Amino acid sequence: MALRVVDFHAGWEKIQRAIDRIVSFVDDNGVIRDENFRLFSASESMSIYETVYNLCTQKDPAYEKELYRRYEDFLNHHINTRVLPAMRGKSGEHLLRETVRSFRDYKFIMRWMTLFFLYLDQFFVGRYNRPTIRNAALLILHNQVYEEMKGDIISTVLSLINEDRDGKPVDRALVKQVLEVVFDLQSETLNVPYQTDFEPALLDSSGAYYALKMANWLQNLPYPEYMLQVVECLNAENFRAMQYLHPSTVPKLLERTKFEIANPDRIDANFLAGKVQQLKLGSNSYYC
Repeated sequence: MALRVVDFHAGWEKIQRAIDRIVSFVDDNGVIRDENFRLFSASESMSIYETVYNLCTQKDPAYEKELYRRYEDFLNHHINTRVLPAMRGKSGEHLLRETVRSFRDYKFIMRWMTLFFLYLDQFFVGRYNRPTIRNAALLILHNQVYEEMKGDIISTVLSLINEDRDGKPVDRALVKQVLEVVFDLQSETLNVPYQTDFEPALLDSSGAYYALKMANWLQNLPYPEYMLQVVECLNAENFRAMQYLHPSTVPKLLERTKFEIANPDRIDANFLAGKVQQLKLGSNSYYC
């Protein structure tokens, strides 16, 4: 590739026009359904890449640090002017749908930025110990959006899962999509938020849910019917979990569910305690 001296302001203006084109497309089209859609031709993409390449490799001065900084500035600006304002104030399924939409759009932008700034990934980030173009985008999204919104997102998902257990109509596809967003936020410098935030909350919430179920069943069902209920419950929980949870979570969830409703020691102790309580109540009523 022939090296050509490029004035920084002229070069950045060309890159900025390409970025504006991407953002305008996202603004006009909302959720990107066709992930293979090519917003730029091959020659246009190569021209922008060459501009970045020339700005980074020319001498006195080279602008790789400035380009990386401006890339981060663009991401911060995009999140603070578009992503966060669209999510704040929303709740319930409206928040979950906005989460999915915003992340799809953000990934679309990320894909083009990774292509345009490929030279920075190849020769800059390793030399200066900086996150890759993709990981920088995920870090900024995680720190500015996910950290602020995760409490509402996770609690909404857990509420929908409990509604699903209760037989209420739930958009399982939406739950799956949101959890895929949380899982995909992992990067080289981040723990997996799905495993550190969502999964423990799910197991605790499920434990509390099924502890109440067990107490109710033991109080109202004969022992054989209780055991049939346990089997049906475990089968249903496994089916639901396969619809929207990451495969690594399913055995953990089933183990926690079994602990709450199918632990022989706990069942026998609670069943016996229930029978004793019934005898006491019967005795009291007799003497009354």
